[in-house]
Amino acid sequence: MATLEKDPQIFIDENNEDAQSKKWLEIFSLFIHDLESPLASMKYLLKIIEEGKFDYANELHKTIVDSSQVAVVRAESILYDIMAIAKSGNVGIPVSIVTIVPDALIKETIDMIQASAQERKISVTFTNNTGNTPIQADPKLLKRALDNLLFNAIRHTPSGGTVAVYTDLGKDSLYIHIKDSGNGLGDLEPELLFEKFGQLKLRADGKHRGVGLGLYFCRLAATAMGGTVFAEDHEKGGAVFTMRLLKEAING
Repeated sequence: MATLEKDPQIFIDENNEDAQSKKWLEIFSLFIHDLESPLASMKYLLKIIEEGKFDYANELHKTIVDSSQVAVVRAESILYDIMAIAKSGNVGIPVSIVTIVPDALIKETIDMIQASAQERKISVTFTNNTGNTPIQADPKLLKRALDNLLFNAIRHTPSGGTVAVYTDLGKDSLYIHIKDSGNGLGDLEPELLFEKFGQLKLRADGKHRGVGLGLYFCRLAATAMGGTVFAEDHEKGGAVFTMRLLKEAING
């Protein structure tokens, strides 16, 4: 079974106690960071209830409840993963590549962030341009990566804006695009966004916010699944983050 620690950038010397301690800290930091999105959904639901505004007859509030339920399952899964890794003693995140059609997984991930989107009055759309094309991926890693990309897009989209998720095909790849309607990347260096704590430097320069663990994880996950992730300005405005994954190989 492949593990993310095989990525040369996070390879550790298991005979070096200090390096191993840092590796454990990094792994748990990535998981804890991933709790931010599901907790945001649940916090918004509780806020509406506390303010006495909740009305289950309201379709929007139903959406927020559904989003929060998905978020609870997601948070529970993250906590179970943390416990499993701690119990195993293996410093790394296991990767299990299978053949999947990503349509349902993308929709489920969008459902989970709907509460965060609604709180900011942002609409999230999805267009499947690839039908039932199968890909090679780890469903759990892919969900985590897409969750990070979606949450990032929502945070950088102004109130009333739109986050557009859409797919398309290459010769041997399927692309999942997440486009925000914010200010775009401007003079930011796209590669720096995906470096560990790379956004700390950008934030220090007054260019960005966040600590950079979410996008760093996206790159690790994409690499572990044989793909890539990159960011660029969109010709119609905003930034678009793209994950490229391999289509299922057809033998014969």
